[in-house]
Amino acid sequence: MAVSPNGKEIAFIARGEVFVTSVEESFTKRITNTPENERFVSWGPEGKSVIYSSERNGKWGVYKSEKVDKDEPFFFVATLLKESPLLVNEQDNYLATYSPDGKKLAFVEDRRSIKVKDIASGTETTLLTPDDLFHMRDGDKYFTWSPDSKWLLIEWGILLNKSEVLLMAADGSKKIYLNESGYYDRRPQWVGKGSQMIWFSNRNGLRSY
Repeated sequence: MAVSPNGKEIAFIARGEVFVTSVEESFTKRITNTPENERFVSWGPEGKSVIYSSERNGKWGVYKSEKVDKDEPFFFVATLLKESPLLVNEQDNYLATYSPDGKKLAFVEDRRSIKVKDIASGTETTLLTPDDLFHMRDGDKYFTWSPDSKWLLIEWGILLNKSEVLLMAADGSKKIYLNESGYYDRRPQWVGKGSQMIWFSNRNGLRSY
């Protein structure tokens, strides 16, 4: 699930379809009605679109749904919706997430590359390649944008027996290892308006060697 930027709507996946529900009222709108599988839901800039991945014609692609009537304030009571492709090509693309300023789109390409696309120019920057990542199942990558849209925190499964937290510049210019603990460090988050970072770690758990 994903909470809208205004905090009043929640987009979620149920049985391979996308829905949006109200936080305060008992209204829910079905966004998709397809035979294909939809997953990995998120929100577009300012909550004006719902972003999701769908496995169509044998490939994962990223799509967006928008309200046709711009005067309707919420998706959960929208009368008409329009779907359009956002990132559909010869590659498998999923887990797309807009930067907070709406100018960039981070996504996974062909399951083993993490890329950032500049919306205005269409140029793509590769942050991690198949040499850096392995694939176990669809959706096994994780990253999150900094509030200033300049950085990504990435859960990096470098090996099967541990995972690291990477801080990477969105333009690919910097890569900073935040822990190198030798244990599982997972699901990093930004806190304090981007001034701090936290993550889960099992380094102090009961382990036997």
